[in-house]
Amino acid sequence: MRRVLKLIDSISEFVGQQLRYVVLFLVLVICAEVVMRYGLNRPTIQLPVIQTWTGTVLYVLAFSYVHLHKGHVRVDVLYARFADRWKAVVDSILWFVFFLPAIGVLIYTGYEWAEYALRTGERSTITYWYPPTAPIRIVVLTGLVLFFLQGFATLIRDLYFAVRNQPYD
Repeated sequence: MRRVLKLIDSISEFVGQQLRYVVLFLVLVICAEVVMRYGLNRPTIQLPVIQTWTGTVLYVLAFSYVHLHKGHVRVDVLYARFADRWKAVVDSILWFVFFLPAIGVLIYTGYEWAEYALRTGERSTITYWYPPTAPIRIVVLTGLVLFFLQGFATLIRDLYFAVRNQPYD
């Protein structure tokens, strides 16, 4: 099981590290759109869609990386005062109450949308460019699955810590 958890962690870490290039690409696309729109008075129909979809890729693929590094926002009013073992207990309970149902619905919906886009050849009607939506929907589904896997790895570690009062790794 340790090997599986390490594999999940390494995938999340790798994807998170590669997102620095997505950030760079996004900055370049935004700068190009600003120059085209305001400098040359020649706005494009493609760049706003590329900006939106690049931002989507950045956010959805970063979920698992942020979760790996415990970067998601918490309400620490009481939680910060708990002992580590109780934090693991609370995190485990909340995984089943909030995380699992929410990510389950998101993955199911993401799958339905990706499958529909592939089956019908769906195209975005945001612009007259009409780009296909299947690639971005597949990336969103992939990001959600990676987030679930990282959440599952965290749950296993939390349950182990809650029972044994020592880290799993």
